[in-house]
Amino acid sequence: MKITAVLTAASLVFGLVGCASSSDPKDPQDPGIEDDGIGAAGTAPDTNPDGEPYPTESIGHASRKGTKAGNRIANYKFPGYPDADVANGLQPISLAQYFDPTGKKYKIVHIQAAGVWCGYCKAETQIVVPMKAELEAKGVVWLVSLAEGPTPGTASKQKDLEGWIATFKSPYTHWLDPANANLGPFYDRSALPWNANIDATTMEILTSGTGAVTTKEGIIEEVDKALELAAKSTLRKNAQ
Repeated sequence: MKITAVLTAASLVFGLVGCASSSDPKDPQDPGIEDDGIGAAGTAPDTNPDGEPYPTESIGHASRKGTKAGNRIANYKFPGYPDADVANGLQPISLAQYFDPTGKKYKIVHIQAAGVWCGYCKAETQIVVPMKAELEAKGVVWLVSLAEGPTPGTASKQKDLEGWIATFKSPYTHWLDPANANLGPFYDRSALPWNANIDATTMEILTSGTGAVTTKEGIIEEVDKALELAAKSTLRKNAQ
């Protein structure tokens, strides 16, 4: 989504809203799950389903700025539930699984980072849950990253993730990123939700920022803008 960390008058026109916690960024972070906060997710693939290696050059946190290409997002790995399938237990998930140089299946990878305590995260989720087929028709895969639990500043836990999926009956792939262990460098951890649009053909970060568009029309508008940005990718041209 075309979202900035600072809410401007222009951004408010599109209904951009966000939450803020009272947590101190210097507070100790509870990983929320065993080991290093990633656990068995380390076994998630470094190649896409076709066996193509995930790009490793120009990795960083910067999004597209005008005609200047954004960085590629790293191949982060998480424990989670593909397609919200809780019955099969936590599975290792990596962004490499959504890397699609051909764009045949995926054109945009959208990541929504949320906290259980965050009202605007819930509002955004309620809007997007029934939109899965519409988004997939546009080549958009929506991924949910649960970072914090029911209390601001507390790391998300497996029970929080399962409760989130059950509450919203959300059909999307969900993962745990306890205390923003992976995605924290992209945003102020005291402000959620965070939304980003990634070009699936190059893994370039197209847009990144805190806040939420909480209308169906707004989400479609921002997704369409991301698709337009992806079509103009200089990284894609260089790769061809």
